[in-house]
Amino acid sequence: MIEEVQDFVRHCRVERRLAPLTCQAYERDVGACRTFLEGAGVGSWCDVRVVDLRRFLTAEAEYRPAPASQARTVAALKSFFRFLVENEVIDRNPADALRTPKKREALPDVLDRRELDRLLSAVARDDVWQREHPGKRERDRLLLALFALAGLRRSELLGLDWEDVDLERRLLRVRRAKGGRARAVPIHPKLVPLFLAHLRESPASGGPLFRGVQGRRLSQTVMTQTFLRYARTAGITERKRVTPHTLRHVFASELLRAGANLRQIQELLGHKHLDSTQRYTRVTAHELRGAVKRLRFRVGDG
Repeated sequence: MIEEVQDFVRHCRVERRLAPLTCQAYERDVGACRTFLEGAGVGSWCDVRVVDLRRFLTAEAEYRPAPASQARTVAALKSFFRFLVENEVIDRNPADALRTPKKREALPDVLDRRELDRLLSAVARDDVWQREHPGKRERDRLLLALFALAGLRRSELLGLDWEDVDLERRLLRVRRAKGGRARAVPIHPKLVPLFLAHLRESPASGGPLFRGVQGRRLSQTVMTQTFLRYARTAGITERKRVTPHTLRHVFASELLRAGANLRQIQELLGHKHLDSTQRYTRVTAHELRGAVKRLRFRVGDG
């Protein structure tokens, strides 16, 4: 049963061109299902019944109770068994009857402009790091500003090379995008001096745009830890749950306030479906309520 899982993961990476993190999650979910089924005495994918998958999902819910995690596991199983049917490994799809749990539509935390200014200014403080490394401030200042002014995903930002930066045309080529959907993002004028400052301090003008202390491409773990250190220093983690992805929400909501339409925001964010972009309109729901309250129509005799 292991070989089919490996073929499925390869299919996701090469043919479907899913994001690396999505492939890793699918591999984990399907692998956990295989382990569970083998422990229950199921020795072939042909013998899997929907009741077996439901028992697995019940067991998984004890360790991963979040609706989003459960929904992703169901999506992974549906995709995997559909792959088996298409490749004639099995005749029927036992995952067809599975229902996807409804995810709670929690609004993401968004930083206001004062909080964003505090975050970006934290790079200049001397009490953030115990040790100083040449070029680190310039690198981190550009890294944070790119999140807020370009709306990139973490993997997209870390995948940037110097050759992707066209300062003359003020364009940023995002080649390692989710789903393989490459796009060009305009470089905000305020980013230009940050790119130049980072270039002056960078040990090499080619290769990865962001490097770690050892000179290799900056990892997601180090980048996230760096972001959180600045966020805590700026005092914005006390009442809000913030991650690097929070700045992508800031980028989208600020575009919306600036008058950009959803299609434009969809293109800049690299969303495949407009539904993914529409959720950002709910971030400013309190502003819409305020706008409605400002209406001055006379209703009835009042």
